[in-house]
Amino acid sequence: MTIDMWFPTVVYTTNLDLQGHPQDHRAMIDYVDRFKFKNFNNYSVTGDTVNEFQISSKPEFSWLNQEVYKHCLIYLQEFGIDTDSLNLFSSKSWPVVCNPENKTNRDDVVIQKHNHPNSHLSVVFYLQVDSQSSGGELKLHASYNHPIRYVPLRPYIKDVRYPALDSVQYQPVQGELIIFPSSVDHEVTAYTGAYSRYSITYDIIITSKESLDTDNEMCIVNPSNWTELNGQEEEKETLP
Repeated sequence: MTIDMWFPTVVYTTNLDLQGHPQDHRAMIDYVDRFKFKNFNNYSVTGDTVNEFQISSKPEFSWLNQEVYKHCLIYLQEFGIDTDSLNLFSSKSWPVVCNPENKTNRDDVVIQKHNHPNSHLSVVFYLQVDSQSSGGELKLHASYNHPIRYVPLRPYIKDVRYPALDSVQYQPVQGELIIFPSSVDHEVTAYTGAYSRYSITYDIIITSKESLDTDNEMCIVNPSNWTELNGQEEEKETLP
């Protein structure tokens, strides 16, 4: 007998060298500390909901930007993609803070299940995590149209032998970077620890190069080649 597990969701994990970059780590922590202070009354707060969604443009995150770029390329190369033909853009980037001191008994989930239809790749970096904490896992869910969901036997299951067919959880680890397709539904479970859990999220858009002389029908054209349609007639250049 053979059981084959086909059509997986490809998730990339790696650990960044925070100890080798203490100044960069400290600068990012200080930035998110200030963000937390402004939103301290919340148990959890995500920057994209409070107009703090472009932190990749801040100098404190320049080192992390480089790491995100490097590891996104490695992730794509695993698909056999020629990354020399691509550009990567961070369309949005924001901090996520979990304040365990503000948690109530009703807070079973930090961030409800969702996906990011406005990007191609999602990147999560754990900036600060209490190693003795519990919860705060990133939970990824199988697609709603996954074939296993159409087998009407759920009430009769006694032993879930392949739990990853439905969902999988990643325990937060300080310094870890996770990359996965933005279309994957995901959530964050409740976090308890001696201090706050800080993570940084990126929405990544993949486009062609600015002047790529190949067939670009099945890709996103570089934004430098876009034309904004604003309903206004352009002024015609008059010859002298």
